[in-house]
Amino acid sequence: MLNVNTSNKWTRALWEPAAGVVATKPCVELCDLHGQNDFQLVLVDESAVPCRLKLFKGLRVAVESMMAEVPTGIVSFVCDVGNSESTCLAVACGSSLLVYRNMKPYYRYKVPQKDILPAESELWNRMKQCKIQKSQLIDGLKQLQLEYSIGVMSFQSQQLLTLNSADDGTAEENIQSEFIDFVLKKETRGGEGESEVQLQNVHITSVATIPRNQSQTSTVDVLILGTERGSVYFVDSQAYTVLQRNAIGGAVPVKMLPVGHFDLEFRLIVCTREHDVFVLRRSAKGEFSVNSFYIREHPFDVVLCANQLAFATRKRCLVFFSLKGRRQNSMKFDESIADIEQFYYEPKQYSGVLVAVANEIHLFVDQLRVDTIRMDQPIEWMRYGRMGREEGVLVIATFGGGLCVKIFRRVANFEENRQTMAQRKATKGSIELPKKSRTFIDQSLRERQNAQLLHQIYQRDWFMIKWHATKTFAELKSGKHGALPTADSDEPVQVQFDLLGFGPLFRLKIRLVASKKLDGQQRRWITFVYNAEEYQFTEQMLPIPRPLMPNRPVTFCTNIRCLHPEKQLVEEEVKLVLCREDRSRPIWTANFQMPLSEAEIV
Repeated sequence: MLNVNTSNKWTRALWEPAAGVVATKPCVELCDLHGQNDFQLVLVDESAVPCRLKLFKGLRVAVESMMAEVPTGIVSFVCDVGNSESTCLAVACGSSLLVYRNMKPYYRYKVPQKDILPAESELWNRMKQCKIQKSQLIDGLKQLQLEYSIGVMSFQSQQLLTLNSADDGTAEENIQSEFIDFVLKKETRGGEGESEVQLQNVHITSVATIPRNQSQTSTVDVLILGTERGSVYFVDSQAYTVLQRNAIGGAVPVKMLPVGHFDLEFRLIVCTREHDVFVLRRSAKGEFSVNSFYIREHPFDVVLCANQLAFATRKRCLVFFSLKGRRQNSMKFDESIADIEQFYYEPKQYSGVLVAVANEIHLFVDQLRVDTIRMDQPIEWMRYGRMGREEGVLVIATFGGGLCVKIFRRVANFEENRQTMAQRKATKGSIELPKKSRTFIDQSLRERQNAQLLHQIYQRDWFMIKWHATKTFAELKSGKHGALPTADSDEPVQVQFDLLGFGPLFRLKIRLVASKKLDGQQRRWITFVYNAEEYQFTEQMLPIPRPLMPNRPVTFCTNIRCLHPEKQLVEEEVKLVLCREDRSRPIWTANFQMPLSEAEIV
């Protein structure tokens, strides 16, 4: 038997390694369906076809029911006020919500098709009333496909437009004709005089519940449905009518976390398939708003931890946000996060978050890790809540179909762990100071006795540093210290230059002197880097004679004309570069500022 009891704060109650259960986290629920204060595990087992809805007594199947299709999620809800036996189970399948009472089918609720294109619905209804032919219906649907998109059309129209082409054109028309007859016969409502085709384009992707008011007794829940078209429906669990419908910009909800009460004040946090997070909020004054924010780590699940939101992300991070959407902290794990679950133990008011990583479950309270549960197999999902008559029960599913039930010990205490972790966090950056030596004491006395003099010396030295830095920078900008050889230059060359004139015509004289004879096999040039829109050089490249004899000055001249002296506002910078043909880097560079040119006198 596997060793799964590694934490002394949890008791292993049940363990079935060969349960053979294949389920997803949205299709698992701990609920009291019989109103006897006996909470049981309910899940959808996908290990066989068709899948089955199973109710467990402990870890043994007590009741099971076959499903026609694989659901996207299940949730328990209360539909009658004050009736303890009114807890029902809602199973989201396709565009319908299947309601079970006492694990028996009770009601089927179809989500209203509020996203159907009016033109598409009119085409099908006219076809039902024999006002148009089948070819006209197909042509009209193709026109809508070009105008909008096939993704926003109904499932019936999508299937009609994507039927596989046959080798014979007549056969393809027959297939389309038979499909149209099938849709008109099956999806029709109303009497003979007013027949209407019921089209569908709603597919439920997530389901949740929220209490309707703040009653102390058993209150009625409101069902929340997220659809593939990016809509969120609030459905009354008594009359099965839509109380409110909101759109979240076409994003697909995959996880919804309600906080508050529907009739008073609430927030609905929605994680979408596009990794955006939407917050649907109703204030106490009745004002409704939809806001969104982006988490760069790509969140896929969210739980409520005290007054914080904990997001599990695809990039192995656990990110904490406030209820107002402000990022507070994040934690990085070595492996990917498999699942997260809210932890709340009412007798001791412990509130935290359970994080499943590989084969370990970490418990964080106040953003400090206080406990770790280790398993011998990787964890697929977990569900925390009440089971039987016990509080603080954790159901763990491992890869391979194993189920484990652990109960939180009543005598477990996290205070010592929290204090230890807090002390480690506080003393992490402490440093040890050396003992006071005789030199340290003498220097301290000197500083206290001559505080004003030391301050004046410091101010003087600081002023001299700034003055020398400013002076050197000004000389470099003015060109007085223009000779700036590169780091790898091995040619001792001195260059001086003078700029003559007031503008718009200037004359630049360059004087070059070498301290030793330079190699005459390689050619050298003096070139300029300048703004061609402001200035024009008569000689843009000046060839240097070879060989260059030592201590023999060579003078070069070039004329510079300012093209637009009347529009000149700032001084432009010109760069002199001394180049050699066998080197990619210059052997000498200098910068100087061109003065503002005077206007040309005609």
